[in-house]
Amino acid sequence: MSGSISSGLPALVAWRQLEKNGDAQQARFSKQATVQQKVAAAEDAVKKAKTVDELLNNRRFMEFALSAYGLESEIDKKGLLARVLKSNLLDDQSLANRMNDERYRDMAKALQFQALGVTNVKTPAVFESLKARYLKNEFEKAQGQQSPGLREALYFRENIKNAKNPYAILGDRTLREVVTKTLDIPREVAIQSVESQAGLLTRKVDITKFQDKAFLDKFIQRYLNKIDQETTKSSGANSLYSGLLQGASSGYGIDLTGVLQLLQGSPRR
Repeated sequence: MSGSISSGLPALVAWRQLEKNGDAQQARFSKQATVQQKVAAAEDAVKKAKTVDELLNNRRFMEFALSAYGLESEIDKKGLLARVLKSNLLDDQSLANRMNDERYRDMAKALQFQALGVTNVKTPAVFESLKARYLKNEFEKAQGQQSPGLREALYFRENIKNAKNPYAILGDRTLREVVTKTLDIPREVAIQSVESQAGLLTRKVDITKFQDKAFLDKFIQRYLNKIDQETTKSSGANSLYSGLLQGASSGYGIDLTGVLQLLQGSPRR
């Protein structure tokens, strides 16, 4: 895919570029032929579908819909997905409402297969909402392929504001990963009771501070710095990755836009 960086760009460098022109980068990404082809295939599947099962059995549509909710890795769990997406959302005991991962329930609510069949997803506003989510997730996934940790950082920035208590963080795999790595909480803590984990998290960070943009920005940069340091160790101190990271961290305001665009294969303006 256009824009991938085989040599690996430091996440901190890429993050700073995203802060400057992330919307423009996503717009360019969304216009790529391969991305547009996948959207068109999903839209065509929706237009032709007469039953829910037709859509559930259409791999192109399911890849599109699952990616919209960051669940693309679940594509082969056909039985589970069918039961979740056909759940009666008014029943608190239905599978969709009992899933620990809220993304399943959110997806079921958006599609409304049990209540409305294929009618709802054929509504332009509903499909456009799915499309927007799909393009956003695919862009973030591409960023993560370029720079370790970047996808998680983007997800964290978008979703941490909704975490009102430590349990919400612990229950979200990505939020948990970012917070525990940043705060140097060892993975072994996971064997403790969830109450103990929540107590430790509360002692380590004031969750309400994530509502403050300045605090959130610094926290994400701390996370990315840890990711970059780990990558530097594995790639070697004399690597291009290490040199770029030192330039970004030097404090001299070095503009690495040109380097970023060169590595991404993007034309300079």
